Amino acid sequence: MGRFFARFMKKANKVGNEMGKYHEAITFAEAGEHEHAETLFQTDVPEEKKAGKLLVIGRESTFSREVIEYALDMAKRLSYEILALNTAPLSCDTFRLFSSSQKKVCENFQALSEKNARPFQEEAEKLGIPFDHVIRFSERDEALEELNRKFENIEFVVSDTEEEQPAVRPEEGERAKQAIFVYSMTSQ
Repeated sequence: MGRFFARFMKKANKVGNEMGKYHEAITFAEAGEHEHAETLFQTDVPEEKKAGKLLVIGRESTFSREVIEYALDMAKRLSYEILALNTAPLSCDTFRLFSSSQKKVCENFQALSEKNARPFQEEAEKLGIPFDHVIRFSERDEALEELNRKFENIEFVVSDTEEEQPAVRPEEGERAKQAIFVYSMTSQ
């Protein structure tokens, strides 16, 4: 249903754009600007639009199964690229007293994040979805702001809850559910 709706909306937008061109051409033609009206229908090679990005934020060095499945499905349906993000607030201030430990902790976090992202990346590649993975040693919100400035085409953010929620005992016949958050990014 989602694929059909997305295709339908693309076609409807294209028809709307074409109708706008026709109205503009008619207006110029009625005003005696025949040459300008004709130029509206000259076919130039359209500039290729970059695919939108879906930013997937993991919980520290991991990505939950639910978030992976949701992100892959959304990226496939909407033809998005995936940008996976792992964050850890391991700034220099965190280790001021233990500066020799900072490098080792950061290296361990990076290695663990890369290991945990590998299955996510492999699943994306099987589905033909472009995938990038980044690691930031900052607070989650700071990393989000930085990536939003760096990549202009992040359209949505998908993430787990920030903290591990206590499991609520499901009713008989139901499964426990993990909350997934989806945000739309707006340009400012």
